[in-house]
Amino acid sequence: MRTVWLITALVIGAAIALLAWPEARTAPVPELASPAPPATPVPSPTTPGPATAPPTTASAALDDLLGGSLLAAPSVAGPAAPTVTVGTPARIERIDERTIRIDGEFTIRGSGTERDPYLVTWELLASASRELDAAAGRFTVPGRIADLRGAWVRISGYWAPPLQVFEARELMVMLNKWDGCCVGLPPTPFDSIEATLSRSVQVQGKHLFRFGTITGRLEVEPFVAGTFLLGLYRLQDAVLESSS
Repeated sequence: MRTVWLITALVIGAAIALLAWPEARTAPVPELASPAPPATPVPSPTTPGPATAPPTTASAALDDLLGGSLLAAPSVAGPAAPTVTVGTPARIERIDERTIRIDGEFTIRGSGTERDPYLVTWELLASASRELDAAAGRFTVPGRIADLRGAWVRISGYWAPPLQVFEARELMVMLNKWDGCCVGLPPTPFDSIEATLSRSVQVQGKHLFRFGTITGRLEVEPFVAGTFLLGLYRLQDAVLESSS
């Protein structure tokens, strides 16, 4: 899914660049000089030629360009993955059987299980921005966020599919209104969650704001391209209860 979102962003960026510089589209193409004859004879079909490397696949090239997940082992040809660390452990105060207070600021209800997921807030998820700054090379995940890894969580927000489709299995769930293309406020890695659903949902209409509640297993996995943080939160085995 991340690849789909990234390719979409790259295509949109290229289109904007062409609109901003029309002369780039109208400039004449210079004529190429005729290639010089080869200095050495071309091997005949029966003569083994020099070994050639296999062509690079599109997915491998994209992985090298984007750098891949910070938590995954770096590829041999790609850049080394930055080190991700966990910050100060969370201070947890028990309020009742199903309610805790974290760092004296955030309240969470639930048990973190599939039948009784944590009810998390966007304010809690967004607080990761205080310690995680890809542009500054700081990849520290707060303890209160790291503690949620692998737990079942539940949150409400706006959602959109990565492409214009009639049926979707992958969604972006967000704090703010966004139609997935052109209308609304595009999300940041701190106020959005990439969700893989356990079963697909129907998608009808374009440029609509869709709202719902989603439950799933939370993964905290920083994803970068260069100095840009592109994603942080993912939900697996998610179930969407949509009201629109």
